[in-house]
Amino acid sequence: MTRRKPHETVETVAQESYGGIAMRGSLYTASSQVVTVGCQIGSVIILSRLLTAADFGLIAMIGPIIAFLSMFKEMGLLQAVIQKRTLTYGQLNSLFWINLGLSVALTIFLILMAPAIARFYDEPDLTWLIRVMALNMILTALGAQHFALLNRGMVFGRIAINAGVVAVCTLSVSICWALVSPTPWALVAGTVAGSVVGTVMAWAWVPWVPSRPALAPGTRDLLGFGAGVTGFKLANFFSRNLDSILIGRVWGGAALGFYDRAYKLLLFPLSRVAQPLSQVMVPVLSRMQDEPERYARAFFRVFGLMQLAILPGVAAMTAMADTAVPFLLGAQWAQSAPIFAALGIAGLSQPLANPTGWLFVSQGRTTEMAWWGFVSALISCAAFVWGVQFGVWELAMAYAVVTLLKLLPLWLLVTRTGPIGRDSLRSRILPIFCAGVVTYAAILALGETLPDAALLKLLSGTAVCYAVFVCVLSLTAFGRSVLADGAQLVGKTFREMRRRSSRSAA
Repeated sequence: MTRRKPHETVETVAQESYGGIAMRGSLYTASSQVVTVGCQIGSVIILSRLLTAADFGLIAMIGPIIAFLSMFKEMGLLQAVIQKRTLTYGQLNSLFWINLGLSVALTIFLILMAPAIARFYDEPDLTWLIRVMALNMILTALGAQHFALLNRGMVFGRIAINAGVVAVCTLSVSICWALVSPTPWALVAGTVAGSVVGTVMAWAWVPWVPSRPALAPGTRDLLGFGAGVTGFKLANFFSRNLDSILIGRVWGGAALGFYDRAYKLLLFPLSRVAQPLSQVMVPVLSRMQDEPERYARAFFRVFGLMQLAILPGVAAMTAMADTAVPFLLGAQWAQSAPIFAALGIAGLSQPLANPTGWLFVSQGRTTEMAWWGFVSALISCAAFVWGVQFGVWELAMAYAVVTLLKLLPLWLLVTRTGPIGRDSLRSRILPIFCAGVVTYAAILALGETLPDAALLKLLSGTAVCYAVFVCVLSLTAFGRSVLADGAQLVGKTFREMRRRSSRSAA
């Protein structure tokens, strides 16, 4: 561990290496997501058999509260560290103490408010669950700037290892606890253990020790940048969490448990893919702002591969929800199947919408992103308030419809200026969207012809979706370039695996 002088500049990666770093980062991200998404799905499958819907419902009630307060303790400062072209260690030190100070204050506030929150939900058991989960904000704040430095330095291999180890630790602790004591505390224990491990690893990898608290010159500019990110996250919070609050309040913990399992099984893994890719693309694109052609090329290469990997799988699971949910979660969760099917329609648009955040942040357009977030949140919240009056499925369906409708205005806004022009909507975005819709329609039409056995039906249906998606993509120039990039990436991965295997054998 070393202390750096406040005026020293935080190092960045040489410009000529960005292309290779982006590809390696994507490979590392894909590898880590095999582990993290696998652990998430494993958590859903295994813990759903050890815990009850009410147990998951209690934790789902806490989730929105923690997520809401976490936005204020981060204040977009991590993105500011990653995006800013020139950053000093003095500024980094200031951000560390601001982040930690806010986290401590918010933790104390949440501990004091826990009884009132428990009364709001009429769930006395929530009080101590909330108090222990509140400590997690301090644990993550201790490693936040260290993790941001890994991101700024584009050390994606270590970031991927961190994510994988944290996911395995979280799942292992939760399962072990649930086997001994099947209560909501199993989920709390796993979350806290994962945060401790992730923070310790970040400090071990980044040899920087913060000095005494001080406000360095230029810190206010970083806070201004972070304010735009925080505004977007604040709006996004309501559009992502008001559904859980309303369902818990109107329909109770059990109904929320069924909704939460459907949400976690589909949309949470999607976000787990988008978030690490954002960690790769935002720092890479931020360094390419002055090279628009290179910027656009790098963005669409990763964007296309992301759609190729995700969209066919989402279409398959959504169309076969009545088979997928009981098979993965167990027959007792069959009520989650129609909710899963409705959310899956929204899931088809998520991979297309999430990458717009890379563009907003890397171009420094966080104020526009915040305004879009507020408008988008108002639309989603209106859909939630309308849908919850009729039932949980109706709420999920209302969310799916408005999510699809918001896709076009979002892309019109993000392509208004910057390296990605509006001509890309017709030549690149529309072909991907059409391929996803055709794939979803195809598996719905062919569903009756698939094998009756659940596993065979899911495997064959997924294979059909990928085949249809590839066929539709091949009809356009951009689609063919995506397929070529995919083939190149797979070939490069296998060659690297053979090379490492040969070294191990030697």
